[in-house]
Amino acid sequence: MGVLTAMDRAWLYSVLGLAGFLVVSWALITYALPIVMPFVLAWVLAEMMDPAVTWLVRRARMPRSLAVAVVLLFFVGIMVALFTVGVAYVVGEIRALIRNLPYLYAAGLDISSQVLLYLEDLVGSLPESVQVTIGENLGKLQANLGTYLETLARRLGFITSVPGFLINLIITFVAAFFITRDRQEIGAFLLSLFPAKWRDQLRQVRVEVLTNAIGWAKAQVLLILMTMLVSMLGLAIIGADYVVLAGLAIGLLDILPIVGPGALYAPWILYSAFTGRLAFGVKLLIVYAVVSALRQVLESKVVGDRVGLHPLAVLLSIYLGIKFFGALGVVFGPLITILLKAMVTSGLLPIFTGDGRQR
Repeated sequence: MGVLTAMDRAWLYSVLGLAGFLVVSWALITYALPIVMPFVLAWVLAEMMDPAVTWLVRRARMPRSLAVAVVLLFFVGIMVALFTVGVAYVVGEIRALIRNLPYLYAAGLDISSQVLLYLEDLVGSLPESVQVTIGENLGKLQANLGTYLETLARRLGFITSVPGFLINLIITFVAAFFITRDRQEIGAFLLSLFPAKWRDQLRQVRVEVLTNAIGWAKAQVLLILMTMLVSMLGLAIIGADYVVLAGLAIGLLDILPIVGPGALYAPWILYSAFTGRLAFGVKLLIVYAVVSALRQVLESKVVGDRVGLHPLAVLLSIYLGIKFFGALGVVFGPLITILLKAMVTSGLLPIFTGDGRQR
């Protein structure tokens, strides 16, 4: 076996460095993050509040502690007001939906029976081997669905942990107050934990990660709000019921890659067509097409401008994030990619350098 060249060694070190970074990231997110989540959220909240706090300190000549308290109280007040008004309106629509559930249930049973009859006739005309294969797959699907519903029921048990959630929320707000107030001291202390030769690079990583992560978060919020508001407007124009409730659900579904708002639009369109409201189903299809087209046009532009990542890199990071972290991978995947890019750019993680040599 020949001796590795300098370029081969550089490539090998790069692969090992990348693998080590990904393994450490996975371990931290899987095991450490759930433990320190209130403090991570507090840090995010502190970053959001800092521009307003700095403005009050400089322009209004407020003491920093008072400025932090004012901004935090204002933020909490806005959250409580929006939550109260939003919940009141959505509860009204949920009540209207519950009143119509018997009709919707009966219509759903009728549609499902028609579909089953059609499928039975279709399957009956197929060769016997194909029928056996379809039967086996349907059995597996039923078993998997039962397992999925059991898992979902367990996860929905978070309702019983409301006291713990409130405690974590209080810890988050209190920690955000201290992190924002003592921002400089905490930053200096954390930097002092690392060797002096790393500190400039760590500062660079911090700035780049914050800039790109905040840009990515703003881009996602902007796209979700666009999807939500355009959906609400379109649904209101075509005279749909439960406009706000449907718009909120569509906005939440927009977080999911690939499926997205189609998880609500598609069954709604089919339901309308099967219940004799074909014209309304066509209108829903038009609204869905407009929403999807707008999102596709804006996504690459907004994400690319605010994050500095190629859309393919964002898509790959989301895909791998979902594979490793489940639904939360939609968030963690791009964040890990942003951190990796910042560390490579700063030289803190000198892998895959352009000249083929280690720095």
